[in-house]
Amino acid sequence: MGPHHTNEQPTSDLQTVITGRFNNFACELTAMIESIQFGRLQFTGDEYKAMETASRDLAKIANNIADEVKALGKRRKAAVVAEGQKLLSQAESAKLGMMASQKPKSLVLFVRNMQLFFNPPGESKLDSPTVQKRKQLTRERCERLRGLAPDKIILWAAAFAPSIWDSNVLQKSTFDFVVEFLEPGNSLSWPPHIYGILNTLVTEQPLCQSSGFKEFLTAVQESVETGQKVTGSCSQKAQTQQTEVPDVDEGAQEVIERAFLVPPTKLDKLLKLHPQSTARHSIILTIPIVDRVATVLISIPREDAIRFGWESSLPVIFNASPQPTFVQSTSARLTLPQFDD
Repeated sequence: MGPHHTNEQPTSDLQTVITGRFNNFACELTAMIESIQFGRLQFTGDEYKAMETASRDLAKIANNIADEVKALGKRRKAAVVAEGQKLLSQAESAKLGMMASQKPKSLVLFVRNMQLFFNPPGESKLDSPTVQKRKQLTRERCERLRGLAPDKIILWAAAFAPSIWDSNVLQKSTFDFVVEFLEPGNSLSWPPHIYGILNTLVTEQPLCQSSGFKEFLTAVQESVETGQKVTGSCSQKAQTQQTEVPDVDEGAQEVIERAFLVPPTKLDKLLKLHPQSTARHSIILTIPIVDRVATVLISIPREDAIRFGWESSLPVIFNASPQPTFVQSTSARLTLPQFDD
């Protein structure tokens, strides 16, 4: 079972592009090597030094790519994916529980993780080689977690005990898989209690001396402010749309009523068939309302099919007594057709 994707098509396209580029790079580099070997090239001293530097950088990049491809293969093994999915489900449950209870399931766990992320175990000459290696791996994982987005750090701290993501327990490929696919959600606002805990931690040992934790708190605050701005903007926009929609004047209302009274035998002169639905016949008309133009979509015979919008660029079937300012901006000056009963 592979990892879950919310958008399969773009992911598949990206995979195709990357595979194609890999093949193209390999062909280009092979051709370049042949040119260097047999092209009888004459470089200046500076040109040769530049090529030598670039070739060493390219060799490092090639090794990194090989390592990353190998690591990707490990992260996509069935056993790794299965274990990773279980941990992702655990994180999702922890998030839902925290949002419902307005606090982390375990305060001790949350605090311990935060302290570990930003104050990992240091080296000691008294440590055995095994302990030294374990501490080193813990520091590497903490560094990796500190590099995540603030919401991911908070979710990880609330969801996984240190014993779960310990290097002796959780293999690297599974750890990398969870880091890769951990998704707290967009525009997530954590319970106030969470922010209270973080603000307390920054005043106490050992995190009060951590510049990294202070930077993390700054990022958290910026994330909260950004979310509030987006939410406020959406609310204000919705409120503006609700309050600024004017009443339909009598002339426009008459047009709408007469459109519904068109004899069935004359509908072909008025209806615009939407290609998305052959079963629905609709007309689109523009109606001037005070200093604005309302675009109205009328579907017949469906009830309550009048919908107002402000997209004046939609196709015009007919206009209702256009105002002069509207006539000048409209390419087709159509009038209401007259139909016989």
